[in-house]
Order: sequence, then structure tokens, then C-alpha cells
Amino acid sequence: MAFLVLLFFIGLAIDAGSLYVTYGHLKRAVDAGAVAAANTFKRGENLASMTAATEEVMVLHNVDTATLDLQVFICDADGDSNRDSNLPAEFYARCPDTSAGQSPRKLVWVEATQRAPLYFLGLLGFGPVNLTTNAIAEAAAVDLVIVLDISESMASDTPGFVPDDYDPDATCNPLTRTRPVNRSDPPPAGACLPMWHAKNAADALISRMYQGFDQVAIITYDSRAELHPIPNLHGVTVALTDDLEAARNYLWNSIKVHDDPPVRRIWKQWVDYRAVNPVNPEDRDGDGSDADNPTVVGYTCPNMSDPRMADRWWAVSEGGPDPYGWGGVPCDDDGLLDAYDWDGDGVFTMADHNAALAYLAKYPVQYSQGRPIRPSLSPLSTCIGCGLRAANLVLNDARPGAVWVVVLFTDGVVNLSDTAGSGGSGPGDTPWTGGLVPLAYPDGFCDGRLNQGWWPSLCIDTTFTPRYCIDDQEQTCPPGSTWIRNNNQPSFNRNNKYSVSDYARDMADALALTRSTNQNEPRGNDVAVYTIGLGAVSLGEPLLRYIAAVGDDGDRTTNPCATAPAFRSCGQYYYTNNPEDLVPIFEDIATRIYTRITQ
Repeated sequence: MAFLVLLFFIGLAIDAGSLYVTYGHLKRAVDAGAVAAANTFKRGENLASMTAATEEVMVLHNVDTATLDLQVFICDADGDSNRDSNLPAEFYARCPDTSAGQSPRKLVWVEATQRAPLYFLGLLGFGPVNLTTNAIAEAAAVDLVIVLDISESMASDTPGFVPDDYDPDATCNPLTRTRPVNRSDPPPAGACLPMWHAKNAADALISRMYQGFDQVAIITYDSRAELHPIPNLHGVTVALTDDLEAARNYLWNSIKVHDDPPVRRIWKQWVDYRAVNPVNPEDRDGDGSDADNPTVVGYTCPNMSDPRMADRWWAVSEGGPDPYGWGGVPCDDDGLLDAYDWDGDGVFTMADHNAALAYLAKYPVQYSQGRPIRPSLSPLSTCIGCGLRAANLVLNDARPGAVWVVVLFTDGVVNLSDTAGSGGSGPGDTPWTGGLVPLAYPDGFCDGRLNQGWWPSLCIDTTFTPRYCIDDQEQTCPPGSTWIRNNNQPSFNRNNKYSVSDYARDMADALALTRSTNQNEPRGNDVAVYTIGLGAVSLGEPLLRYIAAVGDDGDRTTNPCATAPAFRSCGQYYYTNNPEDLVPIFEDIATRIYTRITQ
């Protein structure tokens, strides 16, 4: 009797150990299967594909599927935008109640029951034991912000393109709305290039996202940044939309190349001597207003009705001053838009003023934070800092549990920042473009005056270092930067150092910097930022690599591009000289948008 009892307990111990090992093996397989299903979920596939992926993982873990009962659930398998009623009770409670306004989540429930044999006790007539386990995995929803450069250079590869004097609205923009049937199809004849390729690539990225779960926002930038609200699946126009098909349609039908003002039609003497403010050609004294102060510019022009002013140049031969050795000085009317000779006849008439008004009317007033953002007459159009600032504003309303991603594309070098504006509402005044630019910088961080300041270099900061800081307190500046805040100096003296590139870096930090050796420096959010440079971005490449480094892990000091050669993709920065490579680049970014598994 004692021997039989001992034998029974030995068998029980052996079978209990076997069941423990089998359960642990099953649990690991179910966890891995849930991860596989979630990875399939993020690619937008259906429940059948998720189940197949789970079964494949079970086989790879040497689980005998002949003895397995497998169940895979997602919250909304029937696609009616409500959680299904046939879900396991525990999973049903975890699924968001979308009918009550909760955001959908990419949750997957995997439950497996395996019939485990009893090796020793089976000899005594005991049958197999059912072992059941489950796991919930989540492919984190993605909130994606696409930031596209739409400056006129995005039509530079179009047949018939004329640099600095081209109207894409009258030529290639309508043809750029054509979506290809297949991703590899060539662009239609006459489409704006490389803009069409950029739209095709952005469309490829959006198409890899999951309708109803992921969200996307589209921001374009030229001399200002513009958010393009799109209706969501509930018909509400929002910044981040979950109606990905609507976003794709909007991308093709509404995003177009910006028609930059024609630089070649600024008065010839102004251009020859760089005697023009490129942020606002109507503003000669740098205060953001069309009306100019004779004390600041150093001379008083004759009445603009004087025949000598027809070409907007007061020459020495006509009795004009020559303080800068130019043989004269620029003059303009404080109440008219007369910086451009729109009709090219060499003299100013009201037709030129009306043409400027018609140009501004092409781009209606927008509103941000309750304030108007008016279009600009600036011939410059690559405000990367504007695009980053707008992306940060959009993500303020993003979902806390989602993966935040920003993809920024440009084909040039940053040459503008946001502007504070003069406070005036006249069409010749510099507009406010958004953000928190101090009032001391009406033309933003490309300031100056005639014959000095940033204007001669067209606002491009040709040296990436050193970096300057104009924070209110030196203690909050980025490590290694030079604090130059000095309220006793005229603003244009400060701006000769703090540049549009510095502004773009500050906007990148505000967006994605999460670690700094300066504990007092403000932090951004956990945002993955990818940057793409196309073509002639040599001067702009250090900035794009910096933005990508901050957006890689939130740390500017861990830069995967630190030792990479120029014009080479590295880390989260991509470079190409071929617009046709943009689709593979955007698709590669789609594969790198990571999945967050929660349980």
C-alpha cells in the first residue's frame, strides 16, 4: 500500500512538472503569436491574416496544432466602428467604447487551449488536461504628420520651367492632381516635377496605415506653414484625420506647388545691389511695415508721382543721394504694392499694384490661435522652422497612447523663419505667420537694413556653427550655444547672429528633444522625426541631419549621421538626387514606424 501511494505521488509530480513545462511553452507561443498578430494589424490586414500569422508562430514554437484550439479576436472585426458583441468578457472590457467617443485601439486577443497528455497518470485512466492561456497585444495607433515643402522649386524639373518667374497654376499644377493606377506608373506629361513624385511617395506612406485606427495630418510650407484640415470618418473637419482615403484624395486634389512671387520682376537696380528686403520687399527699413522711416533709411524719396520714380530708383543723375556707392537708392510708395514690376514694362503703374493684390488673393487668409495669417510677397519660400512649429501644434491634440511620427521633406535650404509682423493689416506689411516670435523681430530672424544685416545673403545661414540662443534666460539655452539676448541693442544687430537655421533647430528641439545635458533646457515630446532631402540641399543637409538626430531618440548628441559622408542617407535622414526614389524612401519609413506592444 505504501509503495502504491508513493508511486502515485511520484507520477503526480512527474505529470505536474510536464504540465508546468507545457503551459510555459504554450504561454510563450501565445505571447509571440499575439505580437505577430499585432504586427499584421499595423499593416492594415484582416482578422483572417492575423489568425494565420498567429498559427504560423505556433508552429515555429513547436506547438502541436492538432491538439490546439485557437481563437483570435480584434475589437471591431466587422468594421462597423463599434466593438463586437461576441468578444470574451475580459477583452470586451478592454476594447474602447467608440460609440461613447473613445478612440479605437489596435488590440488583439489571442487565446489558445491545448490538450496536454498525462504520461504516468494516464496509465491509471486519467485523461488529458486542457491548458488555456491568453494574451492581449497592441499595435500602437500612429498619429502621423507629413510636412511637405511646396516652394516653387518643386516644379523645377517641369518642362518649360523658368527659374524665379514661373506660374505653376497656369501650367503644371492641374496635371499634378493625377493619381497613378499603379505606384510605379510614370507621371502624366506636364505634371509639376518633382512635386508629383513627392505626392506619390506621401500617398504610399498613408496607404500603409490602418483606416479608422491611424491618423494623419498634412502640413505644407513655403513662406508660411499651412495645416490642411480634412474630415474624419464622422464627417468632422479635424487636423488629424482617421479617414485615410479622404487624406489621400486631399493630397492629390488640393496640394499643389506654391506660386512664389517672381524675383526677376523686382526692380532691376534693387536686385543688382541687393537693396531689397527678401522677407518683405515692400519694407526698406526693416520694421515690417510698408511705410518707411526716412531717418532709418537715411534719405527721403521724392513724391512717388514724380516721373523720376517710375522705375522706383532715385539715381544720382536725377539728383538722388548715393550713401552706399550704388549710384542711387531704392524708393517705393508707402501706400501701394510697388516692389514688383509685374508686367515687366520698366515703369510702375496701377496695373502692377493690382497684379500684386491679385497674387495675394490667390492665397486666402488663414487663422491660427484666433489670429489671421495673411499671404506674403516674399520671394523666399523654405521656412522649415514654420513647418516644424506647425507640426508641434498639431501633435498637441494627438492621442497620448499613439506613436507620434513627423516626416519632413524639402528640396532646398532654410531661408525663412516665422515672422512677428508689424501689427499692421495693410497688404504691404509683413504678416504674422504663427508661433511666438518676439515683437522685436517683425520680419522674423532674417532681419537687417539697407547695406547691412542678413539681406545680402538672402537670409541663408551659410555656417551651421556656432549656434546662437535668444532665450529670455541664458540658463535655458542648448549646451554649446552662445546666448546673445541683449535688450539694449537694436534688434537687427542681434539678428545678424541668430538665424533662420537657429530658429529651425529650436523648433526641432521644441518638437522632439527629450534629453539634454542642460537640466534647465525645455523638453519636447517623444516624437519620431524623419527628414528627407532631395537634390541641392548641401547647405541644408546639416540641419536636416540635426532634426533627424533629435527625432531619433530625443537626444541631439547621439547622431547616427555624425561621421556619414555628405549626400548619404543615415539614421532617420534620407537623401536622394532622384525624385523617383521618393516612393521607396517613404515606404521604408513606413516599415520603421515602430509598433508598441502593451501586454
